[in-house]
Amino acid sequence: MLLSSGMIGYSEPLAVMHAACFDKPWSVDDFRSLLKLPTTVGWITDTSFLLCSRILDEMEILTIGVLPFARQCGEASDLLLTLFNYATAQKVRYIFLEVAVNNEPARSLYQKNGFKQTGYRHGYYQEKNELIDALCLTKDLLSVE
Repeated sequence: MLLSSGMIGYSEPLAVMHAACFDKPWSVDDFRSLLKLPTTVGWITDTSFLLCSRILDEMEILTIGVLPFARQCGEASDLLLTLFNYATAQKVRYIFLEVAVNNEPARSLYQKNGFKQTGYRHGYYQEKNELIDALCLTKDLLSVE
């Protein structure tokens, strides 16, 4: 289901799913605040979600997750394809995101889906008592590579 600004009723299911996917989950209020913004767009299924922020011809993936029991079945790739189709129809050119350098499954997913490294952020994520660097990735929807 396509989520857009004002669909705050999905805040609780998103928070529950996010908590099942990540060690540092976002709260219901975090999702409520995001879903109030006119720049927020995303998708939710029974087992996965993706939220983005869109400004002009750019989108940033804010969070994407697949419940642990549903991983390795292509859902994240399906969500990205849905995003790419939506973004192309909306005349978006670039999609950005950050990913932890130690998150090999996510890095592989993004590489497989045409994202290229365009930057690096030192100490961007905190895991337990350790700062983890992040890769900044970009997909140019007009690139023929």
